[in-house]
Amino acid sequence: MTSTLAQTKEDIGRAIARMHGAVLSSAIDCECRDRVGEALRDLERLERERIERSLLAAASDQRQRIEALLVLLGDFDPNETDALDDGTMAEASLLFADIAAAAELGSYLLRQSRQVRHSSGGMQEAANHATPRE
Repeated sequence: MTSTLAQTKEDIGRAIARMHGAVLSSAIDCECRDRVGEALRDLERLERERIERSLLAAASDQRQRIEALLVLLGDFDPNETDALDDGTMAEASLLFADIAAAAELGSYLLRQSRQVRHSSGGMQEAANHATPRE
């Protein structure tokens, strides 16, 4: 899922950059070029915000998963040695592993979200290359 979102972000950025280059290199009217450039920047911003929301929602899902696993782990009490059989310890071990995996994924999703938020996009870079030089 996360690699799909990252790939989607890259695909969108490349598509917008291609549109930006194609439209602006053929736009002779400066006012038209400015309006198209602004519309494309808005599109890129909206797509970044959509991807960021998706990543944050996925991170929230991991937080909820951890909460549910912690409830299950509440049954594990190492102070009750009479109740600590091999099956109980194996189950607690698996719960800890699931919590760690959910935390790792949640952390990764939040890092990706920050990266999306702070990326000003490749569109501006492409615009600099696509704008005709005088």
